[in-house]
Amino acid sequence: MDAPGVSETADRLVAARVFREEAERAGFVRTGIARAQTPPRFERFRGWIAAGRHAGMKYLERTIPLRADPAGLLPGARSVVCLAAPYSARARVASDGSEVARYAAGTDYHWTLKERASAVARKSAARIGRFRYRVCVDSAPLAERSFAAAAGVGWIGKNGCLMNEAHGSLLLLAEILTDLDLPPDEPAAEQCGACTRCLQSCPTGAFLEPGLLDAHRCIAYWTIEHRGPIPDSVKPHLGEHVFGCDVCQEVCPWNAPLFRNAATAFADPPPPARRDWLEMGPGEWRRRYGSTALNRAGRRGVQRNAAVSAGACGDRSARPELLRAAEGREKGLADAASWAVARLEAAPR
Repeated sequence: MDAPGVSETADRLVAARVFREEAERAGFVRTGIARAQTPPRFERFRGWIAAGRHAGMKYLERTIPLRADPAGLLPGARSVVCLAAPYSARARVASDGSEVARYAAGTDYHWTLKERASAVARKSAARIGRFRYRVCVDSAPLAERSFAAAAGVGWIGKNGCLMNEAHGSLLLLAEILTDLDLPPDEPAAEQCGACTRCLQSCPTGAFLEPGLLDAHRCIAYWTIEHRGPIPDSVKPHLGEHVFGCDVCQEVCPWNAPLFRNAATAFADPPPPARRDWLEMGPGEWRRRYGSTALNRAGRRGVQRNAAVSAGACGDRSARPELLRAAEGREKGLADAASWAVARLEAAPR
């Protein structure tokens, strides 16, 4: 879109400083600028897609041309202003031990970050003059981690997450594509060193090598992105995970101080237990979770995950809800509940 203003010749250094100042005011903890060109290591991404490592995420395959050139999202784009905001390190653990990924707490970040980044663009334009821009979050086909790393916001860790020394990997990203020719920042140095804790701790061995994930093995993929029944070969590995998986972040030394501090921080209400998810109707779901990141999986998806988790963890308290769900017409949930009931009945008491 066009931002209001009249000047088309704003000084590049002044413009970059204005973006940083407005981003800080909006609560972003890191701002960096990269050139709007083919993102670094894009051929590795092409190879990852060609090898089928993206599992059922066909949208990644369809959007390769857009991801290769930011000008496909904003004609004439010359710069990418990369923004990072932290999220809470507080664990999201229910009373029965089941877990929800930390990033999913609160209002869906796709909305909140886009609003904040749009405010940064508008307020910057009010100070430096007119420019064209487009705000993106991770739902847009932009290689945001690659651009953030190129912009010095952080480095891409061996677990594939963007991280930096101050905020670990608990970062949400947004971008402002603009036709302004802003001075780019230097990339951040990779600081994982010889550490391989994330690779070794993955419960499903999803990392084929540092930074190379096979989504077919990833719990986060199965519990968030996948639609329909979960394969029987995958189900036992879900364990306590009802939505997402934070294991590769929990073992990262860069995140350790954040988790220690979070242990004494104010705690949000815990997520529902498995049986509560299974009992939840559409009205309650919309009221409590319709505007959160959990809506990516949807009510039936989270219920499917809860049913699988109950079977994987031997949660007999959810058996009545599982029996009802097994008779339902939603294929993914009925399959999960039937599997869980059979597993509970076969387990020694």
